[in-house]
Amino acid sequence: MAPSPIPAAGDHANGLTARIVLLTLVAAGGLAASVTLRPELPWLPWLTAVLVAFATDGIVRSHPGWTGGPLDSLVYTFLPALGIIGAALFIDHAIVGYARPALALVAALSVGAVAFGEYQTVDVRSRLYGPFRLVMAVATYLVAFSFYAVLFTRDDSLGVAALAVGAVSMLLALELLRESRITGPSSLLVALAIGISLAELRLALYFFPLDGLLAGALLVIAFYLATGIVHHLLDHDLEWGTAAEYAVVTTVASAAVIVARVFA
Repeated sequence: MAPSPIPAAGDHANGLTARIVLLTLVAAGGLAASVTLRPELPWLPWLTAVLVAFATDGIVRSHPGWTGGPLDSLVYTFLPALGIIGAALFIDHAIVGYARPALALVAALSVGAVAFGEYQTVDVRSRLYGPFRLVMAVATYLVAFSFYAVLFTRDDSLGVAALAVGAVSMLLALELLRESRITGPSSLLVALAIGISLAELRLALYFFPLDGLLAGALLVIAFYLATGIVHHLLDHDLEWGTAAEYAVVTTVASAAVIVARVFA
């Protein structure tokens, strides 16, 4: 029996492009419908997020260098899926008029780019690994901000809001920590600790007169500090200079938020 032919590189690239385009179209359709249709369909962003997660899983597993097990690709799906839900929530609460479908399209294109980035970061030896890890980090903090700002202004109970902030923070932390040297249960426990810390901060911010944007900014700053320090701790390369840099950035950014609140 003749061996099966090995797919050509061009065929694989065409297949990847087709998957990314299809994922982007699904994201665009779901987001546009969720922010424009009336009456609202609150289940639609969640359905879209599930479809995007499954599509991202398939894209990641199609990488020639993929060697993970059945559940190893799960962490790659968190950011694209949360990107869909976060975009839908933020657009619904903060954007009005014709800008809503336009921003939904931008968000869908961004989710497509994130899915492509997940594919490119499967192999740490890839020449695109470094640039796309930076892109993924920026996308992670933007998605975190969209959740934090909305969850601070919604009419949910304080306990539900804090639980949601903690869950989102944990899942996004797993995305940022997946390149660390320590993976598996250790990363999961560390991400859980980050989620609990952010949930506690959300509870504390309830007692301060902040609007959603400023509260979201403070939570993102805390998330940046927590994930940054923990990332270096997991890689065993945290030095005093690095810790001082994080402390300065956190202090300056927090001061800017406080000044904006005072003089707003």
